[in-house]
Amino acid sequence: MVLSLRKMGRAVAAAAMLCAATVWAPTASAGNDPTLVWQSLETKHFRINFYSGEREVAERVADVAETMYETIGKELGSMPKGLTEISLVDQTESANGSATALPYNAINLYVTAPDDLSPLSDVDDWYVELVTHEFTHVVQLDSIRGIPAIVNALIGRTWAPNQIQPRWILEGLAVVEETEHTSGGRLRSSIWDMYMRADVLGNNVATIDQMGNFVRRWPQGNIWYLYGSYFMRWVVDTYGAEAIRKMIRDYAGQVVPWGFNRSIRRATGKTFEEMYPAWIASMKDRYQAQAAAIKKEGIREGTRLTFQGQSAAFPRWIPKGSFKDHEGQLVYFRDDGHSRAGLYAVDVERDAGGAVTKRSKKAELLIRANADTPASFTPEGDVIMASADGHQSIFSFFDLHRYPAGATSTSGHEGVRVRLTDGFRASDPAVSPDGRFVAFVSNHRGTRYAQIADLKETGITNVRPIVESERFEQAYTPRFSPDGTHVAYSAWTHGGYRDIRYVDLRTRTFVEIAHDRAVDGAPSFSADGKYIYFHSDRQGGVMNVFAWNIATQKLYQVTNVVSGAFYPEPSPDGKTLAYVGYTKDGFDLFAMPLDESRFVEAKPYVDTRPSMPQIRNHEKKLTAYNPLHTLTPRKYSTQITEGNFGQMAVLSVLGQDIAARHSVAATLYAEFERPTLQGSINYTYGRLPFDMSVGVFRSVVPTKDFKLGNATSPNLAQETIGVDTGIGFSKGRMFDSQSFSFGYSFTRIGTDVEYDGNKLDPYETPQAGTRGYAGFLRAGYSFSNAEGYLWSVGPERGFSASFDVNATHPAFASEYRGYAARANFSAYVPMPWLQHHSLALHAGGGTSGGGYPGRGLF
Repeated sequence: MVLSLRKMGRAVAAAAMLCAATVWAPTASAGNDPTLVWQSLETKHFRINFYSGEREVAERVADVAETMYETIGKELGSMPKGLTEISLVDQTESANGSATALPYNAINLYVTAPDDLSPLSDVDDWYVELVTHEFTHVVQLDSIRGIPAIVNALIGRTWAPNQIQPRWILEGLAVVEETEHTSGGRLRSSIWDMYMRADVLGNNVATIDQMGNFVRRWPQGNIWYLYGSYFMRWVVDTYGAEAIRKMIRDYAGQVVPWGFNRSIRRATGKTFEEMYPAWIASMKDRYQAQAAAIKKEGIREGTRLTFQGQSAAFPRWIPKGSFKDHEGQLVYFRDDGHSRAGLYAVDVERDAGGAVTKRSKKAELLIRANADTPASFTPEGDVIMASADGHQSIFSFFDLHRYPAGATSTSGHEGVRVRLTDGFRASDPAVSPDGRFVAFVSNHRGTRYAQIADLKETGITNVRPIVESERFEQAYTPRFSPDGTHVAYSAWTHGGYRDIRYVDLRTRTFVEIAHDRAVDGAPSFSADGKYIYFHSDRQGGVMNVFAWNIATQKLYQVTNVVSGAFYPEPSPDGKTLAYVGYTKDGFDLFAMPLDESRFVEAKPYVDTRPSMPQIRNHEKKLTAYNPLHTLTPRKYSTQITEGNFGQMAVLSVLGQDIAARHSVAATLYAEFERPTLQGSINYTYGRLPFDMSVGVFRSVVPTKDFKLGNATSPNLAQETIGVDTGIGFSKGRMFDSQSFSFGYSFTRIGTDVEYDGNKLDPYETPQAGTRGYAGFLRAGYSFSNAEGYLWSVGPERGFSASFDVNATHPAFASEYRGYAARANFSAYVPMPWLQHHSLALHAGGGTSGGGYPGRGLF
C-alpha cells in the first residue's frame, strides 16, 4: 500500500503511489457473477444490454424506448444523436435508474419495481415510467451547441451544459414528462401529493436554495424531485411547453455554467426566483381548498403515538409469549435518521373501554434491521422478519430470518438470528396462525411473486405460489386470515391496477375487492375474520383506511384525514386500530378507537386518468454483447500543471463498457524541461467475483541520492518502470463488511546522471543511489461495523480495523529483501449527554525490516 511502499526510496514510492491510485485499491469493490451471460438487443435508436434471465425485460424496454424516442424528442425540441446505450441490472432491491450524456448517451436501469409505499409505485407500467424519466434526461443533456459542441468535437464528449444545473430542474422536468406521457407518474401519485400537501399546510415549504442542495430534513433527496416536479409543472402550465424548449436550447450553448436563470428569463421574462413566490401561492390555494373539503366531511383520525417522523411502517400487536415486557403492545419498523433502524416496541395506555389513548413511555428497540420489514409472530412467539444480507459474497438481497421468542437483538451481533433463506430475495413475511406456513413476497427479474412455504426451525421448504403471477406483476404484503384458510395481498397488474386479492388457499382461487386504478395496499384481517382493512386513495386522492366486509362484500371508509393513513392493524380485541400516519416530518404511528358505527360507506371510485400510452412493437436485432461499443475511450482531458522539473502537459483518457466488465485508464505526461514520455496505463476486469487489475507505469523524478565525493552532487534523474497487478474481494453482511486485497508489482529503477567530467576527483569514491530490480508482494484486510445515521456528523458506534503487509525478496524477482507492515484500529463510543456526540479512539502502528535503501521507520 502507499504508506508502506514509500519506505523503499523516493523513486520507488512515486511508482508505488501511481499504481495504488490507479490500479489497485486497498479496499475492493464487490465484483460480479461470472456465470451471467450478456447479450444486446439493438433497435434503430437504442442498444439494450442485458444478461441471463432479463430477455423479456429487455424486449419490453426496447419497445418502450423506441415508442418514447420521438415523443420526448419532439416535446423537448431535440433528438439525441447516435445510439443510446441502456444497461439492465437486477442486483439490487431498489427501484431506480440513472442517465448521462457523458461520454456518450447512456441509461442504467434497475429491473426491480418500486416497493409498496414508494411514490414510484403509481404506474401503468414500471418500465414505461422509468424509461420515460431517464430518456428525458438524455434528451435534455444531449442538447449541446455552440462552443461546447466544438470542444466536444475536438477532445471527446466532456461538456454538456444542461448537466450543470440544479438537480430540481433536471429531475423536476423528468417527473413532469413521466407523468405527461403515461397514465401514472409521480404527479398523479397520492403519496407524492401528500408529501407536498403536508409541507404547504404545515408551513414547512423548502426554500429555493434548499431545493438545489441535499438537505437532511424530510424527505431529503426527494426534495429535488418533489418540489422540482410541481414547480416545473407550474412553469409549463403558466408559460407553455415552448418555454422549456427555449430554456434547454439557450442553456445548451452557454459557456459560463449556472446561468440557468438567464436562460429561463429569455424564455419567460422572469427568473426562477421571481416565479417561485407565485408558484408557492398557487400551491397554498390548492391545498387549503382540498383540506377544507376534507374537513367539511368530518375528520376521523387517531392519536399520534410517536413523533420521530422520517420512516415508519408495519405496526403489529405483540402476542403473549413473545416479548413479555411488551405483551399486548405495539411493535413497528422505524428509521428516524437519529438512531438504529429496526423493530421498536411502543407501550400504550388505554381507557376504561380498552381503547388506546396515548403512548406510555419511550419506544424501545427490540431487533435491529437494515430494511423496512414487518414483524410476524409464530404461536411460540418467535419473530420472522426480513433483512438484507449477503448472497454469494457478492450481492445484498432480502432474506427471511428467525429470532427466538423474547430475544432482543439491538446491535445485530448477538448471535440469536437464524437465517431461513439465502438469495430468495424474500420480504413481507406473514406466519400462518398455526405456525406451519409462511407467506412472503420474492423479487426476481422484474416480477414480485406472492409465495407460501412450509416453515421449519432453520429454513423453509415446499415453496409454491399463492397465485400464479403473470410476467411483471407485483405482489405486496400478504396476510393470513385468522383461520388460516385465506390470504389477502396487494397486487399490481397490467394496466396499472393495484388491488387487494382475497385468496382461498384450498382452491387457489381469488376475488378482488375492487378492480380499478385506485392504489390499494397493506391488507389486514380483523381478529374475528369479518373485515379486511387496507389503505387506499380511492376517495379524493388521499390515502385513508378502508374496511371490506367479507360476507356482504360492502366497502367502508374508516378514516378521513388531511394527510394520509397507511398500514391499518386492528387489535386482537377489536377495540383499537393502529396505523401509520403522515405529517410534514414524515411517517409516525397513530391509533384510534375502532367503532363500526363510524364507518362510512365508500363512494364509487372516479377514474380521472388518461389512457395508457400504446407501446408498439419495434424491430430488434439480438447479438452477443460487445464491450468495445462502449469501452472505446471517448473522454479526454488535458491540463498544464506543475511537474517535477517545472511545468508539464498531461493527457488523460478514460474508457469503461456499460456493463462495467472492462475499464481502461491512461494518464500520459511530459515535462517541458525534460520532454520524455511518462505516465500509466491501467486495465480492470470486473466480471469475476473479485476485481482484477493490471497496469504499467513509467516515471522520472529528480533526486540527490547519488554523490561523487563530498564536494560533488550531480543532478540525478531517477527512472522507474514497472508493472502492477492486484485483486480485491469484498464480503458484506447484514451489519458489517470486510475486504481482502492482494497484489504484486515489479519495477526497474535506473538513473541518468548529469555532471562535469572536469570536476571529477579520481580519489573520491562514488556513492550510488537506489537502482536495480524490485518485486513487491502485498496483502491487505479490513473490517468495519462502524455505524452512523442520517443526522450523524461521523461514525457513532462500532469499530473498524485494517492491516496491510508488503514484502520484497529475491523469491519475488527482487534484488532487495525487506518488509513493511501497518495496522490501524478505530473505535466509536456514543456519549450520553448530547445526541450524535461520540468519542472517537484511534490506534495505529507499523514495523519494517530489511536492507533496501530508504526504508525509514515503517
